[in-house]
Amino acid sequence: MYQVIKVARSSCRQKTCSTAVVLCCAGDVSGSLVKFFFWLYLLVLVWGGATAANNYADPDLWHRLALGEALWKTGHFPPGDAFSYLSDYKDVIDHEWGSAVLFYAIYQCGGDSAIVIAKYVALGVTMALLVLAGLRTRSPGVFLAAFYAVVLLALLPSFASTIRCMIFTHIFFALWLYWFQCERHGRPIPIYFYIGTMIVWANLHGGFAIGLVWLAAVGIVELVFRGNWKKWAVRFGACSLATLVNPFGPQLWVSTGRALLTPRIGFHEWEPVSWWPDVISYPGYKLLLPGLIIALIIKGYRHGWTRIDWPIVILIGVFATVCIPARNTSLFALVAGALAPGLFSGEVSLLTIADPLTRLGHSAVRSSLILIPFFCVLIGLPGDGLQLRYGSSSCPVQAVDYLQIRKVRGNLLVPFNYGSYALWELRGQMRVSMDGRYDLVYLPKTYRRVDDFFSAHGDWPSLLTSPAPNAILVPIVDPVFPKLQAEPGWKEVYHDDTDAVFLPRG
Repeated sequence: MYQVIKVARSSCRQKTCSTAVVLCCAGDVSGSLVKFFFWLYLLVLVWGGATAANNYADPDLWHRLALGEALWKTGHFPPGDAFSYLSDYKDVIDHEWGSAVLFYAIYQCGGDSAIVIAKYVALGVTMALLVLAGLRTRSPGVFLAAFYAVVLLALLPSFASTIRCMIFTHIFFALWLYWFQCERHGRPIPIYFYIGTMIVWANLHGGFAIGLVWLAAVGIVELVFRGNWKKWAVRFGACSLATLVNPFGPQLWVSTGRALLTPRIGFHEWEPVSWWPDVISYPGYKLLLPGLIIALIIKGYRHGWTRIDWPIVILIGVFATVCIPARNTSLFALVAGALAPGLFSGEVSLLTIADPLTRLGHSAVRSSLILIPFFCVLIGLPGDGLQLRYGSSSCPVQAVDYLQIRKVRGNLLVPFNYGSYALWELRGQMRVSMDGRYDLVYLPKTYRRVDDFFSAHGDWPSLLTSPAPNAILVPIVDPVFPKLQAEPGWKEVYHDDTDAVFLPRG
């Protein structure tokens, strides 16, 4: 009898153990499927969002390609007046020289399509780092998928055109945020990781200053909350010294400081985001910022303010303040995407909701959160695909072709937005008056002088003689166009739907 009972108990234990193993495996399979579809969903959003965006050739792309070509072919930096006859700085301290080298290499590999593909890759890498930083030990779910759809929407303004030097700041900053989250979960990151990435970062884009701001902010927060602030102070000092590893030495900081402090009156992307009456622009940022504030207020009201992770909230708040200019709102999206998910509890399972109507309501909300971003992406397709779009506001293709065919040489007077494209296409043939290297090559007064000419404002005729251009490329909508038609020393030799070319008489 004892043996029978013993065997029965053993059998029960085996069945119970087998059942547990099956349930555990089923849970692992289910969790793996959820992760698979979560990442697949985000991949579709990234690909669809980037593809649906118009691939306008960024005006700054062209002068980056011109510098990259010069560095690849000659091995040294060209003087400021190599491309522009109004340059104020002859020795150009270019804090984006590394980007120029990479962009030209990419362009040589596949032309326009390679430039567009590089944008997709950069956006995908940035999003992957943010999601990895935000998830950590959390299980993905519908609300997190919807949250990252909003984060992606907030990032898209920085990826709407072709690749810009700023994409490297996005990638490296996202990587540092990921490392920060790793350390908060017990995985230390060696200091030489930070030093190595800072050396590369400082030679690609002036946004490396954002990385130093991040290290300083974390150190101060750690000091206030009695954490290991010394570690972050050492990192800040080491990374500050690492920025000196560049072709220009300390002069890199002069150039970067000039870029950060130069006023950009009339540049809409450097102005704060307009919330009213322009409610359509920057929709991701306008959903993300107030959404986080409301969610934190609800959490504090329901669960108590002491249960909020205040160091993380402060860091998010710091970058919400730093990133007020419209151009920098995507940097706030990086910080929010990496840190905000950890502020909130995990997603409630529908199986734990007893009331059928409540469960149905939750199902409807979750379905909407998934389907709305998905169908918004589908509506925007196919977009420009892998084609580069040459916008008439920055690429006067036909007028530049005319100058090339006629083999006009010398100085070309062009407005700011046209300068980079003309510089690239006419390199070795003509030098432009002004291009997108706003703070690297020109003083603000030079920009205003060129702007006054095309606005026919003030002493605009002075640019016709001091120094005298060999050709003028002017948008026909600019106020100076009819005045040039009346100028006795100039004749109109080309005209299309958007632009005109003038050459000296005689």
